[in-house]
Amino acid sequence: MPAEIKLEELLEAIRKDGPRKVVQQYRHNLLPSRVLIDLYSEHPERDILLFLALYPTVPSQVLEDLAEACVDPEIQAAAATNPRCTHLLLIRMAREGGAPVRAALAANKLQNAKITAGLLNDSNLFVRVALAGNGSIGESYRTALALDPEPAVRTALSGTAKLSDEVIHTLSADQSAVVRANLYGYGKVTPEVLLSWAASDDLEAQRLMLARNKPRPEVVQALRLSPDGFVQDAIKDLYEPTAADLLARAESDDESQRLETAKLETLPAEIQHVLASDAIEEVRVALAANPGIDEEVALLIAASNDAPACEALAGNPKLPDAGKVELCHHESDSVRLCMAYRDDLTDELLDILVNQNEDLNLIGHLALRGIVFEGTKPELLEQLFKLKRPSLHTFAAGAAQLSDAQVRKLMRDNAPSVRLALCDNPILTRMAMNELSKDWNPAVAEKALKRFESMPEDEPAEETESEEGDEDSGLVSKIVKFFK
Repeated sequence: MPAEIKLEELLEAIRKDGPRKVVQQYRHNLLPSRVLIDLYSEHPERDILLFLALYPTVPSQVLEDLAEACVDPEIQAAAATNPRCTHLLLIRMAREGGAPVRAALAANKLQNAKITAGLLNDSNLFVRVALAGNGSIGESYRTALALDPEPAVRTALSGTAKLSDEVIHTLSADQSAVVRANLYGYGKVTPEVLLSWAASDDLEAQRLMLARNKPRPEVVQALRLSPDGFVQDAIKDLYEPTAADLLARAESDDESQRLETAKLETLPAEIQHVLASDAIEEVRVALAANPGIDEEVALLIAASNDAPACEALAGNPKLPDAGKVELCHHESDSVRLCMAYRDDLTDELLDILVNQNEDLNLIGHLALRGIVFEGTKPELLEQLFKLKRPSLHTFAAGAAQLSDAQVRKLMRDNAPSVRLALCDNPILTRMAMNELSKDWNPAVAEKALKRFESMPEDEPAEETESEEGDEDSGLVSKIVKFFK
């Protein structure tokens, strides 16, 4: 049933929304012929004429008038593709129309054999390109276009659907790489043709096929057998590799394949053992850094003198505990230093790093990280005190084996950070806390006062011995305790 609309309303809509939008609006809810004829007779504006040329049920006489009287290429092209355009008018427009009109006719799905034959050898490249991209033309025309001297025409043809085997074969051997790339990468060929390309020995075809989105499983399986490492690498994420696939990659001569394999977190332990002894350092490092590393493989690497791999292993968040101990004992300074930067260091590991290695540089890194360790041995504490580095003194301030003399020395340290750390040491007495609560630094004084107030009053009020540790000082301390 024709749409009920007044001429003025239609005119306003075209002027406001544009002719193409209004055509879509009334494509199914058709307008009456009387309104269209009145529109043409009374309002010969460009947008109105373009609307009429585009509208699918416009009277054919209006189209003939437009084709004869209007020289606007866009309007003529629109009229040429209108389903109401008569056969004779189409032939005349194909013969007399400009290139835009002929291109529109070439792209029209409603093809006329005589018109198509005339456009086949059109002098304008864009007309032939439009014709080659039209999937409605006959097979004989496609065969002719496959031999067109211009690559642009053959490229347009290679992207159309339902190409015959003959045309596909012609285009696949085309001298233009652009034509071949468009055919293999985007051509709308059958699944059987795609599978034949994937299973062929044509490495170019296999590579160019990689441009396709979501290839079918059988095509992926065929590409897996390609001897081209680039193809294999490109499709590796499209399927779940078998143990045999992984072993082949791990033993491949292609370094990049072995490197990518070493990064797979689900890599079986047997494959990891193969890669752990790889000749390329980068591969061994990638395996050592793999969060999915097997415990036995991790221990094997940790016990080796492969410093780069051990450094990567030291940074692995999934490093097993036995591997941590092994790396803390490693002969390489750089490996132990990497271990010092782990966030899961236990007292056992710190004891190895600090007390057994006695590496002052490593201890310096721990100190700068703010690591607190109570187990520093006395002879090492003496070495730390000899170095004029507040960070090392701060580290020492957390030790449980500090002597009274060392405590007093730390209480007089110039760096507030050292005295702040000392306030946290549980070995300090109530008297020491009382003295620190009067520190000139407000932060130290406040922290010491809170600790002092929380300590039981029956704690010793004096430290056990003086800095010199002489017997008289010890006696005075005992007398003070007695009277208290």
